[in-house]
Amino acid sequence: MSSKSQWFRTFVLTLLIVALVLPVAAGAQEQTGLVSPADGATLSGTVDVTAVFPGAPYTRWDLFILPGGDDSGKIWVATGSDAGEATLSLDTTKYPDGDHAFSLRLVKADSNYDEQIVNFTIANAGAPAATTPVAGPDIVETAIAAGSFETLVAAVQAAGLVETLQGAGPFTVFAPTDEAFAKLPAGTVEGLLEDPEALANILLYHVVPGKVMAAQVSDGLTATTAQGATVTFTVADGAVKINDANIVTTDIEASNGVIHVIDSVILPPADAPAAAAPAPAPAATFGLLSPADGATISGTVDVTANFPGSPYVRWDLFVLPGGDDSGKIWVASGEDAGEATLSLDTTNLPNGEHAFSLRLVKADSNYDEQIVTFTIAN
Repeated sequence: MSSKSQWFRTFVLTLLIVALVLPVAAGAQEQTGLVSPADGATLSGTVDVTAVFPGAPYTRWDLFILPGGDDSGKIWVATGSDAGEATLSLDTTKYPDGDHAFSLRLVKADSNYDEQIVNFTIANAGAPAATTPVAGPDIVETAIAAGSFETLVAAVQAAGLVETLQGAGPFTVFAPTDEAFAKLPAGTVEGLLEDPEALANILLYHVVPGKVMAAQVSDGLTATTAQGATVTFTVADGAVKINDANIVTTDIEASNGVIHVIDSVILPPADAPAAAAPAPAPAATFGLLSPADGATISGTVDVTANFPGSPYVRWDLFVLPGGDDSGKIWVASGEDAGEATLSLDTTNLPNGEHAFSLRLVKADSNYDEQIVTFTIAN
């Protein structure tokens, strides 16, 4: 057979393979990623959001809402790692009417990801308001009621941190059980109870600012604690650890945060600086000036805040629908020191109790937070 004839047969065979494979590949592609709602859909009330996760070469999927389509204000919705179809219910009344987007990120082992953006419009004019969560016990009250954190509660009291952990938060507390404290060398707990500064240093290493739910934790994730040093999470074979402690119970929600139970006391690095108690709320001369805490508002209102500048580098303002940080909606950000006023159309939010979260962000990305509650009555 001539080389020319052999080349021709190879070329034809290649064309046949391409013709057979491409339709299959195209069909598979259509079944991967966010399946519904369709791009450009108009949503209201509670809707099903469905995605298909292909698995390899991806290790995880993360779903976010981008309010107004803006990635800088993205709101985490859900995470998963099992291949196949996943459907979750989304209450759109927690978000303002208007144009938004979903961001579905398919994450690889090296933390790079492929992203799918699906645009949608919320139109809930006249829709029933979302149910407002009922306030419950705070983190300290929850720990006391559990009955298995007597040593931790005594330590928090001895370190003078009760008022701090009963603040607005939100806080994520990794709470050692009484058995965890009992693992420490004899006399350690007694010695710490007599040294409030050293005790506070250790306890604040168990606190992460913000509300971190179990589903948000991934292998290798690090977080800066209220003590100032970082903790590292590992996820392997279904077990989750923070440093060397096992997380044995998760997502115990309190009115100002969440508790995860751990089986060992974790200690800050020996070279870590001593902790300072979390900064107090901003003085009355700066922070959110209006509306006043507890105000009832309607229509379009002015929201005024005074940003002090140094030591802060930025301010971020969020609305917490129903007071729930997990559904926070980004409103505005700024960097210029001084007073800023913006107009908020409250008719884009359901009637009921809500809150503003004003975060004053430092250069290391830690922040001080002011919570101002308000009621919409339109």
